[in-house]
Amino acid sequence: MALMVCFTLGAAAQEPAQGERKFDPQKFQQMVEEQLTKAAELTTDEAKAFFPLYNEMREKQRAIGQQIHRLKKEQTADEKACAEKVTRIKQLQVDMAKLEQDYYKRILKVIPAEKVLKVMKAEDDFHRRMVQGSRRRGKPGENPEGRRP
Repeated sequence: MALMVCFTLGAAAQEPAQGERKFDPQKFQQMVEEQLTKAAELTTDEAKAFFPLYNEMREKQRAIGQQIHRLKKEQTADEKACAEKVTRIKQLQVDMAKLEQDYYKRILKVIPAEKVLKVMKAEDDFHRRMVQGSRRRGKPGENPEGRRP
């Protein structure tokens, strides 16, 4: 899920096509916070305690995701280097999962578990809608279903 967030942000940060608006990270962050606050029914105090932790976690996940993306993108010629790269990527994915687990333990101390679950579901729903929206907009030369004509 965290990788999907990274790639969604990366795709949204691309140079806008003619007639499209440019990605605004602050506006995106505000949209995420509004959606999660509403879906999880966070109080003002809960939101103030939750979002600094949540945003810190997401920033660290984004950094790990970027490392993974760079490793996958780099050209590697020999088998030994490829094997080392695969090992490093898998370790980074484990690190990301541990990071998320550690942060959710901290988050559970500031908001009830019921609201944490609501946040998790709302986050999935939000990102699913973002991906579906980008599919509907399509790329030049593609129809809305994402298939070439």
